[in-house]
Amino acid sequence: WSSDVCSSDLLVLLYQWFQVFLIDMQYQGIYVDKDKLFDFGNELKNRIEELTKEIYDLAGEEFNINSPKQLGEILFEKLKLPMGKKNKKGYSTGVEILEKLKFTHPIIERILEYRQIGKLNSTYVEGLMPYINKTTKKIHSSFHQTVTATGRISSTEPNLQNIPTRNELGKNLRKVFKPEEGNIFIDADYSQIELRVLAHIVC
Repeated sequence: WSSDVCSSDLLVLLYQWFQVFLIDMQYQGIYVDKDKLFDFGNELKNRIEELTKEIYDLAGEEFNINSPKQLGEILFEKLKLPMGKKNKKGYSTGVEILEKLKFTHPIIERILEYRQIGKLNSTYVEGLMPYINKTTKKIHSSFHQTVTATGRISSTEPNLQNIPTRNELGKNLRKVFKPEEGNIFIDADYSQIELRVLAHIVC
């Protein structure tokens, strides 16, 4: 690039040029094996039922696991676990507190897994199902290049960039996304710092 094509002119040129690719990405979409996603959802629901029974047994009674108030009363009043800080709404039962209590009682590990699997099911199974196009069998997510502060591309309706990979369940979820016949998926990433340095050198 020449120096007279920098700043705002370069920005407009790059964004307008790149928009063509984003439109094509949205049009092409990504194929989702709906049956496999449905089966995975059932697998999660079965595990949630198992965890619910285990939590009830460890608590000695049935209660609303999704209610911070009821959960706090079970953990800090009935089971007498430490670190019970009560506020106007009840005890704090956020993930930070539960992680610190992880080795104090077996119920904590079950609750953490219950929440993790519940989020997977509601956000990525039930959440993705409505976006699968009945004709193309694909999800046609919207891509944006001016939303994030770092300049990276973002994805909405639905967001396909936050699908977990650190645990086995997250990896299994990713398996429902498949390339079309004769194609393969390629994963590439770059450092934001390197990109900024490159932009500075170019201009």
